[in-house]
Amino acid sequence: MKLPKVYEPSKYEADIYALWEQSQAFQPRKAGKSFTVVVPPPNANGNLHIGHALTMAVQDIAVRYHRLKGESALWLPGADHAGFETQVVYEKELAKQGKSRFDFSREELYGQVWDFVAANRHNFESQFRRLGASVDWSRYTFTLDDKIVKRAYATFKQMWDEGLIYRGERLVNFCTFHGTAFSDIEVIHREETGTLWYIRYPLTDGSGEIIVATTRPETMLGDTAVAVHKDDERYLAHRGKTVTLPLTGREVPIIADDSFVDPGFGTGAVKVTPAHDPNDYAFGLAHALPMISVIDNEGKIAGEMKEAYRGLPVKVARKKVVADLEAEGFIIKTEELTHNVGHCYKCDTIIEPLLRDQWFVDMQPLAKPAAQALRDNKITFYPASKKDQLVTYLENLRDWNISRQIAWGIPIPAFQNVENADDWIFDTRVEQQIIEVDGKTYHRDPDVFDTWFSSSSWPYATLDYPDGEDFARHYPLDLMETGFDILFPWVSRMLMLGLYVTGEVPFKSVYLHGLVLDEHGQKMSKSKGNVVNPMDIVEEYGSDAMRMGIIAGQSAGNNQPFGLPKVIAARNFANKLWNVARYIEGRVGGCDKLDAVEPRTNADHWLLSKLSEASQAVAADLEAYRFSEAYERVYHFVWDDLADWYIEAAKSQENTPLLATALRAVLQLAHPFAPFVTETIWQTLSWTGQSTLATSEWPTVKPGDADRSNAFQTVKTLISEARATQKATGGSGGDLEYVAHPAIDDNIEVIKRLAKLGDLRAVAQSDGLKLTGCSLDAWLVIDKETTKKQIARLEDKQQDAAASVARLEARLANKSYMDHAPEKVVDQTRAQLEEAKQLLADVEAETARFKQ
Repeated sequence: MKLPKVYEPSKYEADIYALWEQSQAFQPRKAGKSFTVVVPPPNANGNLHIGHALTMAVQDIAVRYHRLKGESALWLPGADHAGFETQVVYEKELAKQGKSRFDFSREELYGQVWDFVAANRHNFESQFRRLGASVDWSRYTFTLDDKIVKRAYATFKQMWDEGLIYRGERLVNFCTFHGTAFSDIEVIHREETGTLWYIRYPLTDGSGEIIVATTRPETMLGDTAVAVHKDDERYLAHRGKTVTLPLTGREVPIIADDSFVDPGFGTGAVKVTPAHDPNDYAFGLAHALPMISVIDNEGKIAGEMKEAYRGLPVKVARKKVVADLEAEGFIIKTEELTHNVGHCYKCDTIIEPLLRDQWFVDMQPLAKPAAQALRDNKITFYPASKKDQLVTYLENLRDWNISRQIAWGIPIPAFQNVENADDWIFDTRVEQQIIEVDGKTYHRDPDVFDTWFSSSSWPYATLDYPDGEDFARHYPLDLMETGFDILFPWVSRMLMLGLYVTGEVPFKSVYLHGLVLDEHGQKMSKSKGNVVNPMDIVEEYGSDAMRMGIIAGQSAGNNQPFGLPKVIAARNFANKLWNVARYIEGRVGGCDKLDAVEPRTNADHWLLSKLSEASQAVAADLEAYRFSEAYERVYHFVWDDLADWYIEAAKSQENTPLLATALRAVLQLAHPFAPFVTETIWQTLSWTGQSTLATSEWPTVKPGDADRSNAFQTVKTLISEARATQKATGGSGGDLEYVAHPAIDDNIEVIKRLAKLGDLRAVAQSDGLKLTGCSLDAWLVIDKETTKKQIARLEDKQQDAAASVARLEARLANKSYMDHAPEKVVDQTRAQLEEAKQLLADVEAETARFKQ
């Protein structure tokens, strides 16, 4: 079958993906070295975004390459139930119907979210396919599948038995809008302008007062101390005394401490509210202070507080507290300040530090071996700097709150004795609200696991740890590729739990990509209107253009601008591949078997050498996860070496077996980057061999003879210089005179046609224009009038360059400029002078060449 004139991706991509699935092309080979990647499971609640498109492209390139290398390549797909994230999305759907989560029981809400996610699965998987993801669908895993849930429970039980799990009332980050706690790294902190109130706290003995500064006057209702620095001379006389809190009349102590208070902030005296501030909480523990909760789970003043404030939202309560303090003369002054405020990463509600009974994991016993594994270089990071960042993070890691107060997720398998609040047991009968054990009644904890707890087992749970054949063959993973923004929330936890559960690091390499920015380098956001939908690009330009466009210029750890120009360039490359294939198919014909390749011309030898070099260089780049560099090599080999040079050169003396072999190798080289167009071409060719390109092999090419390859390279340089000279002079044609040499003698027709020359003559000497960039003695013979005009243009350019040099030298010789200009500006001037001198030298040499 002949290739049509135009490649239209939409006509082929669905059928090609179906072919891959039907032929089981994505299942790992039974033999060969293992290469394994698991998809960082996208949230099952919506569409894939541009970041997913980058992840899919990078991972698929790696997997397809290793599959072509003959390895047992497994790319395992999956989806994340994304507990809190998915419930938030579903609650928005409920809001459109005029309903909320409070209209349903926990079980009803869970069932509705399950149906909501299940309905999206077809859309989710369809988008994977449209992006060309060569995943093994037979191993698809959902984070609520039985094997993932059972692994989460087994890990929780192991930690429970070893004392790493504990329950306690601790200060947690709480979103009062969504009604759930978060871990520290899920809180978004940003600088905001606020008010600092200076408040008088009278000494109880009537001997004076102490002034405290606070940004949260409403929490003073729960103050249990005032703290000062032990070395602050202003408060030496206050030690051991107490103050009477305004508005409440409670008596609290003044405590001197050597580390908690910054004497330079405010007045050097701070109110201590252990139930609503992390630092105050630590201080309260150290000094055994009472912890009084002022704010409840709904973000209102708690029922135990003074009636005047009870039930008021925090912001309203703050205004009333300030008004009452002012009315009673307790506020001295206010100041504006800038400080960091924590927000919910989904709804932007200000996070309230609240005291809650939660389940925690003691992290340092897990973090220490993980940090040591990193120091021992058991994992390679791309970029390398991320390893040290992760070590520092692990060294300072605090205990992990794994309780979440939502319906959608994996229920925590813990039950509390209804008659003894301190009696907790582990039990996996989470489908029951109440169970009986040894004659005692236990009630299930209503909370679910933090999603990161279950997804931290992803590298080994998906492979059926501990007894699965996949685990034995494919663990640890060869590559974990994900965004750098989840290095701490996910990668760190996979590392810690992987070591804890399996005794091995879960992956050999970690590749972290940066954010995908818009083409102007701005972060994409709906509010800016610059969000790019990858499916829209696939629809208009094809999947291959999307994939190649998004990796172009991409490097590990760096944010990368992305826009349509990159996609269009990639689309043009796909079209170039198609046109090259059409040409070669037309020359080779419909034979089923090709003759052996025998290089006959210098160009043949050069192409084989270039093809061998490209195959090895692209492989080296992909082994080191240099995806953009590998793509650039393939791009330039196809466009420049094959299409622009060899095919044109071969028209003088065609070698059809070599053309066919080159096309076969090019399709294999380009396949990881552009799987659809390359497979489409492969399926139309009668002489490719294997049923699918996806399961063929990486090309191994014997280079051509070095001397003959170099000879054509010399000819290529000569042709390029002849073209450049013709362009510079505004002319075309002309003759070439040269001192006899086999490199030219054997390629007269090629040189004449590609350089668009008239006659080529062997001479002993010539008064033509010497081609100095070539190692051979060759001259371009052009008419005197053209030469005269070019010399005049060069002399004008030379005059401008000389003037620029003189101007910059004068500036640097000016004492006033050198004394007063910033050093950076002077350095720029020096650099400009060097550039101007080089330009002048180049123009002088070119002028001399035309005058000789």
